[in-house]
Amino acid sequence: MRLARDFLIILACLQLGKGVAALLPFGFPGSIIGLFVLFMLLSLQLIRLNWVHDGGQLILRHMALLFIPVAVGLLGYLDVLSDGLWLIIGTSLAGLVLILLCVGHLYQRWSR
Repeated sequence: MRLARDFLIILACLQLGKGVAALLPFGFPGSIIGLFVLFMLLSLQLIRLNWVHDGGQLILRHMALLFIPVAVGLLGYLDVLSDGLWLIIGTSLAGLVLILLCVGHLYQRWSR
């Protein structure tokens, strides 16, 4: 019964996020808004952590299985990915360096 309650709360937050995303005039992932709704409900203590803890742990434990269909779907675009592989790697590394520089700079400013 606890897992059903946990999943229902998480699913309700997801559906609320998708509803809000549908109302927005720009494209935004409803799942991200749903996570934000869940975070706000937990932060404001409108729902208790133990109400979603077990269900969340079960989802996280099996999350790797959820990425298998995506990985298999990417195999269909292997020729497109291989053509731009160096561009993908280069932009990923440049983004990583940029993020590290920004975070390091902000940390130095705030630690003074």
